[in-house]
Amino acid sequence: MNKESHQEKVDKINGVSPSFCLAKWTQVTLDLLHGTNHSCHHPKRHIIDEAAIEKDPWALHNTAFKKEVREQMLNGIRPKECGYCWNIEDTPGEHHSDRIVKSLDPWSYPFLDDVLACGSKGNYAPQYLEVMFDNACNFACSYCLADISSSIKKEMQDFGRYPIQRYHHRMEDPEWKRSFKAKDNPFVTAFWKWLPEIWEKLLVFRITGGEPLLSKHTYKVLDYCLEHPQKNLELAVNSNLGVDRERIERFLGLIEEVKAKDAIKSFGLYVSVDSVGSQAEYIRQGLNYDFFIHNLQIFLESKACKKVTLMVTFSVLSLPKIHELVKEVEKLKKTYPHLVLDMSYLREPEYLRANIAGEEYSTSIIKALEVMDKSEVFSDFEKNKCRRIYHWLKEPIEEQEKASLRADFFSFVNEYDRRYGKNFLKTFPELKNFYIECKKARFLSGQAP
Repeated sequence: MNKESHQEKVDKINGVSPSFCLAKWTQVTLDLLHGTNHSCHHPKRHIIDEAAIEKDPWALHNTAFKKEVREQMLNGIRPKECGYCWNIEDTPGEHHSDRIVKSLDPWSYPFLDDVLACGSKGNYAPQYLEVMFDNACNFACSYCLADISSSIKKEMQDFGRYPIQRYHHRMEDPEWKRSFKAKDNPFVTAFWKWLPEIWEKLLVFRITGGEPLLSKHTYKVLDYCLEHPQKNLELAVNSNLGVDRERIERFLGLIEEVKAKDAIKSFGLYVSVDSVGSQAEYIRQGLNYDFFIHNLQIFLESKACKKVTLMVTFSVLSLPKIHELVKEVEKLKKTYPHLVLDMSYLREPEYLRANIAGEEYSTSIIKALEVMDKSEVFSDFEKNKCRRIYHWLKEPIEEQEKASLRADFFSFVNEYDRRYGKNFLKTFPELKNFYIECKKARFLSGQAP
């Protein structure tokens, strides 16, 4: 049988329906601290029914809500929660959204027949499992939430909500609050019951947070790998690489032990940075950029790390120097070709979205694309992710909507500066005119600056 071409695979996915996405079956992210779930990182997390998992731990992934969404996808209906992909697909030109990217991933496409056999009502064992055990985190990134970062949770307890109008960003979501104590968490209990049942089918097990290197559960997973070798498994961990050097060395040592004993197929590290230097440090409160690059190189040099992915959450604050970050990655990739650049545009909070600034601020991303197109080290995947953002930036926003978001941006950065002793205009001189426009929008909104 001839090997299917890329286009033949795309056609087969769209042949099921134009809204079909395999990730809704094959991938799951579990927040066990709050008991929430989503398949694909773009949709908002939804609540897992506590009573359902007591009866059957498979309900951690196969929730009633998700089964409804699967039914919509099989019938060609666009689920509202998947707006990220519909925005990309509705942009003029030929663009593959993450619906296609994720559906064609090796942990997804080969299982198309299994997914179709399962349908919308069956319980499916995911090939890609991502777990957040707790929110312990030493960073308070500008676009993050108290539910995900303990540092932001403390910030909100100390200072309260931000003076913005549209969205209570950074505050804990009351919908996710549960009454149980951490040691009695039924979702963690259900998880460890469920894991043995799906262990042999997993291809990717990814630990996120919070900061996983600060969590005891991360090390419990490593012990589980040693006790139950799984030769097909790629273990992956997200990290901000901002923890102390002793912890970095301890964690890497354990990973090298797991790999040396052939307990897993491979290990992958996912790290995040969204700009360079002081602008990156502004975006991600707690980051020391030089220390980050140093630690990144330590993992890149380890033989235990088969793949290191640098994730960029592209916000309005990434606009000025994204080309400099691409140059930094290019330099690293020449020595470490297993470093992958993965860029996605920020969806929430909306007032930090890059497209509220206007196309005139696209100079840096155009330069970034020029660097990537001239370089031999970037893959088509990396180039296309960057190019998608550029095309998305050119999409117009209704003027009233833009003014409202700009007003909230002005309020946010001023309060953020006050809380963390930062200076937006000093750090982002390239965005001075944009800041002035946001200040005008704030004044015209009828709210005092």
